[in-house]
Amino acid sequence: MRRALPLLTCLALLTGCGISPTAVSSLGSPPVISTEPIFSQVYLIKKGRLVQQRVRVPGKTAEDLMRTLMDLASHPVESGQDTDLYGMRYQDAEAEPVGRQQRLDPSETRSLVLYVTLQGERELSRVALAQIVCTARLRTDISKVQVNIARTVAPSTTSGRRTCKEFHDLAPAGAPS
Repeated sequence: MRRALPLLTCLALLTGCGISPTAVSSLGSPPVISTEPIFSQVYLIKKGRLVQQRVRVPGKTAEDLMRTLMDLASHPVESGQDTDLYGMRYQDAEAEPVGRQQRLDPSETRSLVLYVTLQGERELSRVALAQIVCTARLRTDISKVQVNIARTVAPSTTSGRRTCKEFHDLAPAGAPS
């Protein structure tokens, strides 16, 4: 038995696992990471009115856009422009279809309500609400925006579903409705 064990080990190593090798085949191009930056527009404040500002965003989703807008409250912005979102923290943004039924008009591209949830203890000013709503409405798929404020001390609040048209006195000409 002692002599048979090395012989069996040698035989097992020579025969392998029983799976025959195959040729390498290509199944498509390798994954490519794009290093080209993504830019989008957001609304900031200048002299009490909304102005568009081109900013770099990490991705193409509405959530990326809202996160970037909220991050501007903690980073310096171009001179003369400001934000009224100080003291608020971004929590979440989720888009859902406007109605339960599917849209019937294929030419209508705006079909989503964006629910933005922020954390903070203060009330949002009308200008801050306009910044969020009008920035979100720059996306062609968003038709309405609802901002929810989650608070730890006072009761949470909601803005209701809004459009940028409600802030026509703050928005520049050509702003989305």
